[in-house]
Amino acid sequence: MIRPLGERFNQKYVKKTFKTAQVKVMVWACFSGERLGPLIVCNDRRIEADEYEDILYDGLFSLIDDLLEPPEEPRTIQVADETILIFMKDNSPCHKSHKILKFLEENNIPIIQWPP
Repeated sequence: MIRPLGERFNQKYVKKTFKTAQVKVMVWACFSGERLGPLIVCNDRRIEADEYEDILYDGLFSLIDDLLEPPEEPRTIQVADETILIFMKDNSPCHKSHKILKFLEENNIPIIQWPP
């Protein structure tokens, strides 16, 4: 026998809710192996090429600098140079703008297209 909703749930434990506007958060992040770059919270509007270039300066380049920094421990061997980096991006409009593609090329950042 199927009971009405009111009988199936004790009303003192059911909280009435209402729908509200969605809250969206856009973030940019990068990593390499176990090394984490910064997590950058973007505005909720569409990101244009100029803003994305700033994000790359702040985020990607800081991780690259960190990866290429000599280890503090003198007995540690670290094999890393700028030729082992491959930057993966999706096809977001700001990622594939001519300005950003030129920026990545000028800064010798090899990219892999994603999705393929």
